[in-house]
Amino acid sequence: MVLLSSDGVNESERPWLLGTELLDRDPQDILGVAVDARYWVSTLNLTRLYRPWFDERIAEIDAEVQENIDVALRAALDL
Repeated sequence: MVLLSSDGVNESERPWLLGTELLDRDPQDILGVAVDARYWVSTLNLTRLYRPWFDERIAEIDAEVQENIDVALRAALDL
């Protein structure tokens, strides 16, 4: 999973976060973003994530990937 909610939401005590699952193939969509050589996200597959489901952070995405996801989210949500 990739958390997409804001830092303010992620650092709060809210029980629900916003994110999307990692895909192991290119979604073949302009709103898909490569995370690395193996994984993709689709900004059309947003879901609520229950905070207690997560017990550790595995990795962080780099700034360029984060910006690409931000751009795709703005396009997907018309922001």
